Amino acid sequence: MRKRNAVAIGDRQERILEIIRQKGKTTVKELCDTFGMSIVTIRNDLTFLEEEGLILRIHGGAIAVQKKDEGLILPFDVREERNFEAKQKIAKAAAELVNDGEVIFIDGGTTASEMRYFLADKKDVTIITPSIVMTYWLAVTSNLSIYVLNGFFKRDSYSTVGTPALDLMPQWNLSKAFFGAAGFTIAEGLSDLHTGYVEQKRVIVQKAKTRIGLIDSSKWGTLSLGSFAAPDQIEMLITDKNTPAEEIEKARQIGIEIKTV
Repeated sequence: MRKRNAVAIGDRQERILEIIRQKGKTTVKELCDTFGMSIVTIRNDLTFLEEEGLILRIHGGAIAVQKKDEGLILPFDVREERNFEAKQKIAKAAAELVNDGEVIFIDGGTTASEMRYFLADKKDVTIITPSIVMTYWLAVTSNLSIYVLNGFFKRDSYSTVGTPALDLMPQWNLSKAFFGAAGFTIAEGLSDLHTGYVEQKRVIVQKAKTRIGLIDSSKWGTLSLGSFAAPDQIEMLITDKNTPAEEIEKARQIGIEIKTV
């Protein structure tokens, strides 16, 4: 059996890393075309680079690693592709909880925004959301009413941020609120990484009858900048099958219903 040329492989991985750093993002197909290598080989290269902490794998490709001291948030379309399959399954399960005639809140996070693909058949549902993506996608769906929250437009999330207008609060009768989050812990509940998101969600938590967190397995055990929903304010969490069983059991023990997809 011929041994692999370690030097040549190292050179290719270094070139792949350079491409990703220059472009910020690339796909497996683009790399296959560039290097004339198989999908399996390129995926192995990306796996190696990720294990070395040099890149992050996303659905169909990879992105450059963001330095922690930069204090930036990855663009919406890049974050949307991370754990893409899990987010789609979580969003579908969340949409199935929406009943005709309800007034609901859906936040502007990448997981919650995936619900837009599964709501078109609902009847007489009013959606309150900060998400411009959600609003644009469902604008042609006449059986849905959409109220866009006031606030500053945030480019990295394609949504508005800030505390909703207080004079509108008495008019809202929210049956369910669906929240994405940057993290969830048993002690602090759901948290997010921008004060605008936190302020907005804290208000909605107070208005909703049922609060539902949409968090994939990568968010468990993570505490972000500010908590917006304490554990006793959360009725349900929808997560994916990769979430550790012991974490799920802890959440159930404090009274949170867990739906795993």
